[in-house]
Amino acid sequence: MTGPGVGPSAGESPVQPGTLARAALVGGAILATVGVVAWFGFAREAPSPLERFQRLGPAGAAAALKAELARDFPLGSPVTPAIQRLQGLGMLCTPPTGERTQWDCALALRSEGQRVLQLRAGIGVTADRILAIDTAVETRGP
Repeated sequence: MTGPGVGPSAGESPVQPGTLARAALVGGAILATVGVVAWFGFAREAPSPLERFQRLGPAGAAAALKAELARDFPLGSPVTPAIQRLQGLGMLCTPPTGERTQWDCALALRSEGQRVLQLRAGIGVTADRILAIDTAVETRGP
């Protein structure tokens, strides 16, 4: 017999019948909700700019890079932020020398057809200001 101040007798459960089943159902519902939120709410990575250039193909990649550079770094603007952007994409850039008046940047990518694409950007400068922007893509391989 149970009552206030009296514990359960041997063989009796300390909880009412069905409580454990209801708790299991609520716990399962909570776990399912957390799983659904984690699955659909998981931040998927945005494709990198390089993936976008790769999908555009050789001609499209060169045109897209030139349009992006011209939009973000108009002629007459400082060259340093443009070079930093290109280096941020993974391009290796060489500064102007005595006989060259432009920054030359290049990056090799593998296309979906396993060809190697070499994305190039040339930024003509005068007194640390952008004078011209030129881009090209060379393809190598099968």
